[in-house]
Amino acid sequence: MTVEDRQKCRAALWHWKLIERQTDPRNLSWAQALRRTAAYYERRDPIRAGILKERYRRHRTEEQVLEELHIGRTTYQKANTDLMSTLAVYAAQEGAL
Repeated sequence: MTVEDRQKCRAALWHWKLIERQTDPRNLSWAQALRRTAAYYERRDPIRAGILKERYRRHRTEEQVLEELHIGRTTYQKANTDLMSTLAVYAAQEGAL
């Protein structure tokens, strides 16, 4: 994943609610990639699903997420990197990247 791809993924995660409300084809691709990422982690990994929900849907601070999920910073950082990679794969499949 390039630096530019990572920036696009971060922006998509942070603006998730806005992306879901817009109807242009580019945002539809991102919305689908975000939904697929969330569904993937809902089924497979409660920590990553929790990070998606708390950090990117509810816009809680990193410290609040760590406390809510009872995880350490290293776990959070690794999980966040994994989220970016998964989102990038789905975004590429949807044509957003």
